[in-house]
Amino acid sequence: MKGHSEKWLHTVTKDAGYEITGSVEKVKDTDFCLVVRIPTKRGVLFYKENGLSTKHEAVVSKHLDLRLQGKTAHIVALNESEGWFLMEDLKGKPLRNIKDKQLYWRAIQEYAELQISQMEEVESLIKMGVPDRRMPILKQEIEQHLKEMCGTGLTEDETKKVMSLQPELQSMCDQMDSILPASIEHGDLHSNNIRIVNDNIVFFDWGDASVSHPFFSTRIFWHALDDLIHDESEWLGMVNEFRPFYLEPWTKFASITELDKALRISDELACVQRALSWHLYLTPHSKNKSECFDRPAQWLRLFLGHRSLVGK
Repeated sequence: MKGHSEKWLHTVTKDAGYEITGSVEKVKDTDFCLVVRIPTKRGVLFYKENGLSTKHEAVVSKHLDLRLQGKTAHIVALNESEGWFLMEDLKGKPLRNIKDKQLYWRAIQEYAELQISQMEEVESLIKMGVPDRRMPILKQEIEQHLKEMCGTGLTEDETKKVMSLQPELQSMCDQMDSILPASIEHGDLHSNNIRIVNDNIVFFDWGDASVSHPFFSTRIFWHALDDLIHDESEWLGMVNEFRPFYLEPWTKFASITELDKALRISDELACVQRALSWHLYLTPHSKNKSECFDRPAQWLRLFLGHRSLVGK
């Protein structure tokens, strides 16, 4: 922590009525954020300081806290311009540590309901600084950056395969966009960013959030289903078992057939969207870019692997 952020932290903690009772403890320090644990007489607080690529987390977390109390972290104070915020300890347990299939069902369905609640907030979210990654922008990014992303680690043969699919990727964007409009997209919805607090499901860590197609959030969650399987061969079957739980809340907007089509497209297109996340939004703000350089290639390889898995 730098001097001015430390001064801000102590000021807002005191102003909010929290008396610090011990030494602060650094629990995370990466190129993208710093997280500090603070013991107080009223319980533990966490301070988070975000870098340029994730600084919108402060304002979007406050926005969700105000509108969906109890479904995300309670924000005690924030500095919007700097991307700093102070939040109460969530307590409870990470979903990852419980491994109860019914809780995972509930989690993905309640997450869909959270996204539905934000569909009319899209313009407000963009004005707050949440990245606008709606389909017209995603199509432009694919056209402009797909080839250079292949250059982050794909073989010549893999590159040819990916580039041959560029027209299909553009069509995928149009198909998904025609079925459902944009909403909030978490960007990193793994089972450690979902917490069970007194039987309440809480979603947090919105640093990778954007305004995009809501279904993109499921790709990371599908990988979290590894928690529930014993063998890699079970994964796709488990994903298919979970699809109806996520889709049911969306049936007020489109038929289950159309929704299922969009979700299956998103299984592939989300890999490309995530590759672009690293290439355009995260890696440029990393101090050690070499550590992140090949992340787009990893996601593009996963895209090709998924097509092979489902017989394309």
